[in-house]
Amino acid sequence: MTIATPEDIATSLLRGLTESEADLTVPLLERVEARITARIPDLADRITDVTFKKLVAEIEAEAVARVLRAPDGGLYTSETEGEYSYQLNSVLASGALDITDTEWGRLLSPWGSVAPETDGYLATRGYWHVPPDRRFQYSWPTDLQG
Repeated sequence: MTIATPEDIATSLLRGLTESEADLTVPLLERVEARITARIPDLADRITDVTFKKLVAEIEAEAVARVLRAPDGGLYTSETEGEYSYQLNSVLASGALDITDTEWGRLLSPWGSVAPETDGYLATRGYWHVPPDRRFQYSWPTDLQG
């Protein structure tokens, strides 16, 4: 059983699934979840966090929705006939079952951070930049909902 459901995909598509789409959703969800598990082996342990589980479901559903949005499997990115032109937005409809770099970032890096600028103090002591041994950083959990 996958984390995302066909209902999650319908939510991503902002419409109900057609009969043929409904037949494809579970196999596609299994494939995308296998890709996530290959990169995050402790996925089963991490989804005990409800927020992280919702994030994984959203990303799985979006990956499948991109496949379903692409007509003819996304073989054509643009089409022109006379003065009529049509082009797919590859971010929303790629036809390929992929997880974007942004989505991987959300899955793999749940911490936000900022390094304060201290050049003014160090510059008076002969430093023109912050050397690695003088750097420090603040970190905090970010809102995983985006």
